[in-house]
Amino acid sequence: MSETETKKVSKNDFILVDLTGRVKDNGKVFETTIKDVATKADIYDEREVYKPRLVVVGSGWVLQGIDEALEGLHIDESKTIEIPPEKGFGERDPKNIKTLPAREFLKQNVKPRPGMTIRIKGRLATVQKVGGGRIRVDMNHPLAGQVLEYEITVKDILKKDEDKIKALIDRRIAGVDTSKFTINIREKSVEITIPTEAVLINNIQFIKMGIVNDIFSNFDIENVKFLEIFEKTTAEQS
Repeated sequence: MSETETKKVSKNDFILVDLTGRVKDNGKVFETTIKDVATKADIYDEREVYKPRLVVVGSGWVLQGIDEALEGLHIDESKTIEIPPEKGFGERDPKNIKTLPAREFLKQNVKPRPGMTIRIKGRLATVQKVGGGRIRVDMNHPLAGQVLEYEITVKDILKKDEDKIKALIDRRIAGVDTSKFTINIREKSVEITIPTEAVLINNIQFIKMGIVNDIFSNFDIENVKFLEIFEKTTAEQS
């Protein structure tokens, strides 16, 4: 196999990709992995980590239209694609527009107003109208029915299993340098050594279960072991 072929994206590949999504009708950027683009589009979020996104091709981690377009691309190759609603956020469904009694919101100490985004039974909804003790909400995705344009650039294709697992960890534990994690793979077992700053993260047990599920879904692995490291500080040692 030539070097060029090894750098070509195939199904199930672990890749790092830059994405910028726009609404075709007005060119408005609604998501991006690039900080400068987010700043220019006035959607910058200081809580967001702007860097290439991990995608396991064909696993449904991105919109169907993106997943299909990634196969066959090469490292550093960019492509602009158009995504119809059926391969994006779906068509708008009138059944997802509902009118609810205001008392349902009062129970949650929520005072709805038009344009507000709220959560109803685990789903996000946009308040359309308030009046007469009733609230009309739209539970369609805000981009449902829209034709989208995405610019995608493949930044890397991960080949080593250790790098792939570290990328899965980085996807779940943002802000901790993955070089501080040690990965040992032996036959069908994986041992992951976790640094102190990761051990102390809120909900770390749930996060670890997410990592385990990701590993089981993408590798022929039968068990995952976590080793947590605690080190004395200089003050404690003195």
